[in-house]
Amino acid sequence: MFSQICRMKQILTLLFLAFVNTGCSNKLYESNWRKPEAETKNFRFYDPESKIRYNVENDSTDLYFSFDVMDQLTIQKILTTGLRLFVDGSAKNKQRNEVQFPIYSDKVPISELEEYGTQYDQSIQLGKQRLDQMIPADGYLKVDGKTTSIFNMVESDGVRVSLQFDETRSLVYSVKIPLKMIQNESEIISIGIETGGYETPQNDPALSQADVTQANQGVTAGDRAMGRGNDPYGINTPGGSTAAGMAMRSSTSYNKFAEPIRFWAKVKLSKN
Repeated sequence: MFSQICRMKQILTLLFLAFVNTGCSNKLYESNWRKPEAETKNFRFYDPESKIRYNVENDSTDLYFSFDVMDQLTIQKILTTGLRLFVDGSAKNKQRNEVQFPIYSDKVPISELEEYGTQYDQSIQLGKQRLDQMIPADGYLKVDGKTTSIFNMVESDGVRVSLQFDETRSLVYSVKIPLKMIQNESEIISIGIETGGYETPQNDPALSQADVTQANQGVTAGDRAMGRGNDPYGINTPGGSTAAGMAMRSSTSYNKFAEPIRFWAKVKLSKN
């Protein structure tokens, strides 16, 4: 009996520690000092939910944020629903100093998944140049209530955004932002990114609850929107999208598609 009580206490202690560690996951990251004319491809940090690897650097005048991602659903959300990057000088995760590229949309019809997947399937076979053609050309910079247009790989007001595929078919994002634009109150800032999500048809309740990893569920409206027939993943369906099917298979529910990607990181700027 005594040993059982001790065992139970050990289990409760482990659960408590797990809870504490989860609650303290918003750790402080260290920015690296950016060397002149040097561009690092080392992504030191990782967000497991979005499968994004990222890095933060700075020098005396600018902040540099970059990431890469190979996960197709994340790539898809970035390219079709847009991406918002926030840099908060108060380190309080406020949505200020926004770089929006590609242009953001809160909800995109889930039927666009098939269109994107078909195009992605074709482009990935033809290499980086064809994939890069899928990337939108313009976006917005929103600072101090002012909105200006920005363009891929073109510097505007000291801000330069680059979005392209690399030779490994990863989507690579990088942005340079002047520190004076951030108006940081201390050496610690917070950086956040956010995409939109996919809007599932409201007249099909199965979309929000069905586990798409289970076969033999029949062909729902969601299946048809995804370009799927009897094959639950759309892989062998004429006109279906292999890319869309693979993305669906990697998720346990349609909620993965409805939910946007969001994460924040607190970063301590380097002083060289």
